[in-house]
Amino acid sequence: MKLFGIIDVSTIDYPKKCSAVVFMSGCNMKCGYCHNYKHMMENIYEMTPEEVFKNIDLMFAEAIVISGGEPTLQPNDLKELCIIAKKEGFSVKLDTNGTNIEVVKDLIDNKLIDYIALDVKCAFEKYKSITDYDGEEIKKNTPELLNYCKKNNVFIECRTTFIPDIMDERDITEIAKTVKDCDLYTIQQFDREHAWKEEYKKMREPTTNELVELGKIAKEYVKNVVVKSKDEIIHIIK
Repeated sequence: MKLFGIIDVSTIDYPKKCSAVVFMSGCNMKCGYCHNYKHMMENIYEMTPEEVFKNIDLMFAEAIVISGGEPTLQPNDLKELCIIAKKEGFSVKLDTNGTNIEVVKDLIDNKLIDYIALDVKCAFEKYKSITDYDGEEIKKNTPELLNYCKKNNVFIECRTTFIPDIMDERDITEIAKTVKDCDLYTIQQFDREHAWKEEYKKMREPTTNELVELGKIAKEYVKNVVVKSKDEIIHIIK
């Protein structure tokens, strides 16, 4: 499998669990604000899933998070890594952009993942300009994957990174209506410093107060909403 990094200990990637994180290479989107894009393009390693697992220091980990890039672009290696992790007694979380839901469904059918973080980037008509991917496909896939997770008791979090210069409250309203049945909806603060496209480095970051107001809008449709700034996590209560 191709990967570009491993974090042995993380306390933020799997809620309420200490985790190790594996970053798989390759992505079918080109989000200009992505923190991982340059690393993914410049640092590519090849290992078998067994070698990857053996290279993780698991002294403190309770869970394995598989992120990217987009892990579902390497379906066989992704599945094998999940099988190894589950056999060793670890919870497994998958970060995905929702483009290959049949791959995710197969993992669910085989009881190989416990938690899914689904990135819903923006209003669907903006997907092409922001991610270089067809938003209509994401609009179709998102509720389908949500329903599949709910039916199979897999926790699903939906996440949106809010960028004020190219998004507004209408994006959050559309997304919140679409993901209303998710277990958790997270609105994240855009971080221009770590964006890989120069144009995004010049864009304004939202304030915490702006994120909270957006969280209140989302709360009208989704039961559990949090906003994440660089410094804190705020649970929206109405």
